[in-house]
Amino acid sequence: MNLRRVNTVLLHTWYHFTHSMETWVDMFWNSALQVILFAFLAKAVLGRGNDELGIAMLLGVVLWNFIWGAQYGVTVGVMWEIWSRSFSNLFITPLKLEEFMIGQMLSSIVKSTMSFGVTFFVAWLIYDFSLAPLGWMLLLYCAELLIFGWGVGFGVLSLIFRYGQQVHAMSWALVFLVQPFGAVFYPVSTLPVAIQWVAYLFPTGYIFEAIRAHMSTGGIQWDLLLYGTGVNVAWFVGGVLLLIWSFRQVKESGAFARMEQ
Repeated sequence: MNLRRVNTVLLHTWYHFTHSMETWVDMFWNSALQVILFAFLAKAVLGRGNDELGIAMLLGVVLWNFIWGAQYGVTVGVMWEIWSRSFSNLFITPLKLEEFMIGQMLSSIVKSTMSFGVTFFVAWLIYDFSLAPLGWMLLLYCAELLIFGWGVGFGVLSLIFRYGQQVHAMSWALVFLVQPFGAVFYPVSTLPVAIQWVAYLFPTGYIFEAIRAHMSTGGIQWDLLLYGTGVNVAWFVGGVLLLIWSFRQVKESGAFARMEQ
């Protein structure tokens, strides 16, 4: 891996990010509106005496930015290159897939953190919401969510490589399937008993349960984090392997160049 080429990808992504109104709308405008909506809903719930559920809703919407930003960063970053018909040209150079993806992952950390900052500020402004009870563990929770977002993003990219631009909407839509089933905004027990097992197919089922328990009791749920990390590793490694396989397939079949048509 060549760090100079990774740095070039970072600069390329940053120039696009700073000059793209669509990206700013996706990352900040939509995130701010979503947290405003959920903050008012949380206030309504809190006003009825259900403090735990109201805090869980705010936690979910604020920390969701790390999953969304990580997935969005790696998938939409590639889609912009495809839409501008420059993706195949990048790989005429010595640039390798892993260097390109590491650059996108690093840039997604910056985007996710900025989006998180906006939503956290809005939640703090409306409801005086604080993540201080999580302490230093907040960094670990955020890292877990970032890794899951990357894993989902790699899986989505493999679909785009395989089926082309006709499935490009998946680059920002597929990850939202996690929200209703992954216990992001509410405990797993809220789901119907028959489908509660689905929540534990996602690392969010463990991680958000651990975060909510930490906020309410002050204790760290290491058992939930251990299980969540295991599922997270499976998602990430699976996404990486699927992406590498699909990338090789489209290059060998000639579909790689046709993706931009």
